[in-house]
Amino acid sequence: MAYQVDRLMRRMNAGIEARAPLFDTERVGPIGGMILLTIAEHQPLPMQQIAEIMARDKGQLSRTVSMLERRGMVMRTPNDRDQRSTLLRLTDKGDEVVAVIKRTLTEVLETILDPLSSSEQQQLQALLGKL
Repeated sequence: MAYQVDRLMRRMNAGIEARAPLFDTERVGPIGGMILLTIAEHQPLPMQQIAEIMARDKGQLSRTVSMLERRGMVMRTPNDRDQRSTLLRLTDKGDEVVAVIKRTLTEVLETILDPLSSSEQQQLQALLGKL
């Protein structure tokens, strides 16, 4: 099963990379896209939580978050629960970029899953929802 999951992920990555010049007009790159998707799913959240969700080092992600902030896709707001940290949220521009990324992911996945019947795709979706 590990090989099959790895193969699926490599096919998805290849499909996204092939389309990147068409959709990554903001040039956020793969890590930037993953950060934006993570914030979109869980916002608002502190940097430490992004690092935990993505299983990456906080320092490793901070440069990319700063770049996303400079480009107007992410904003920091005070964290009322912990004055030592800030919370990250998407701006309207960040929401637009996430919408483009999600459309691209959907297109790539539809291509990969095309050999499956619609009931098999629904079953796969239900199983993935349990993870």
